[in-house]
Amino acid sequence: SSGINAEYGEPFNGTDGWLLLGTLDTLSLTAYAVGIAVVGYLCEVLDSLHVVVAGSLGAGITTILYGMANFWGIHNYWYFVVLRTINGFSEAFGWPPLIKMLDHHFCNEDKRDFILTAYATCKFLGILVGSLISSFSLTFNTWGWSFIYCGMVVIVIGLVDAVLLPNLPPSVYQNEEAKPILSGPGKVEKEMPLTQRQVFWQALQMPGIIEYSIHLFFVKLSVYIFYYWLPTWFVSLVIGGQIVGYVSACYYTALWGAGGIAGTLLIGWCVHNQSVYGVYSSLFSLIAGVLILLLFSYGTYTSNALFLFLLLVFTVGIAQNAPYSLTSACMPSVINRLGRDVGNTKLVGMATGIIDGVGSVGAISGPLFGAIILQYTTWGWGFVFVIVALAMFAAAVSLVLQVKNEAHHVYRTRTI
Repeated sequence: SSGINAEYGEPFNGTDGWLLLGTLDTLSLTAYAVGIAVVGYLCEVLDSLHVVVAGSLGAGITTILYGMANFWGIHNYWYFVVLRTINGFSEAFGWPPLIKMLDHHFCNEDKRDFILTAYATCKFLGILVGSLISSFSLTFNTWGWSFIYCGMVVIVIGLVDAVLLPNLPPSVYQNEEAKPILSGPGKVEKEMPLTQRQVFWQALQMPGIIEYSIHLFFVKLSVYIFYYWLPTWFVSLVIGGQIVGYVSACYYTALWGAGGIAGTLLIGWCVHNQSVYGVYSSLFSLIAGVLILLLFSYGTYTSNALFLFLLLVFTVGIAQNAPYSLTSACMPSVINRLGRDVGNTKLVGMATGIIDGVGSVGAISGPLFGAIILQYTTWGWGFVFVIVALAMFAAAVSLVLQVKNEAHHVYRTRTI
């Protein structure tokens, strides 16, 4: 999409076009990172459904207004800055409350991990559908409609949620009245609901939340560089003797998103059969780092067979997005269950906000790194792909302690 916007006019067709586009992406992701921390708390004190619907309407309306700039002839950079910032903040209203609602409604311990991880396919389904909508709109040489169509879809889904989605009041995890708990032999005390000041710190004490937050930081840094810059890299290639156009680049990006769906379902099935979350996240991250380097090498220096290139794009989507989905969707619930064992209260929404908030800092950094490298250096795409691969390797290393503990637990279980 970056190259498409640059081609169609001001303010993105100048010598600083790369940096302007990268700055917009960074502003949006910064607003999302701030919003995810705020919403993590809001969904603990407000009705989760109201939070979701408000975010859907805000994201849909700003996306439509973004596309209308094409028809209204708006070329003022600040127009795009304001809309992208509001849009990023609105998008944050979806993830924490929905994870909290899913964790509540699908409380079967045997299936919950798979359901939560499989739910994360919605992100990649959105990438796939959005890419197809964009490619369809570009066949009519009108980029504005791609934003308008996507915005309309978001608004409609938000209204459907308002009508059909079961509500989850803020008190679902903590009774309004204090409940009795045993504090010692013959003693009964009252467990009071958490105050507003305790919500964040109580969630931060959950075991594993720091490690998985760091893990998601590196994973999202890698994923979001691809999310924003992969279509532009596709356009710079010649595959099988054919120059890749903008429409084909959208289709290739959709294939990467389809790989994300497959990878999400695969890792969900894996943890459903063996609950070694750190092992699978690290393994997929290592595989992704290797495949990313292979993809760049083949696409840049060989690229004789289109089928092999598309197969690499699909497998990179599988390996790169699998740990992203597991950590962002499933791990807040898993960490919360571990936290209950050491006395913490159910705070899935806030745990989601912490993990995804730290991860969003990586998401902010990734596209900005790409923009700076492409705008101000001569290193080019090769260095961008090296950063993407190194981020996945760092994500694997960040879970070394978790992998060690899980391996030790599995070994003890099988030797008993």
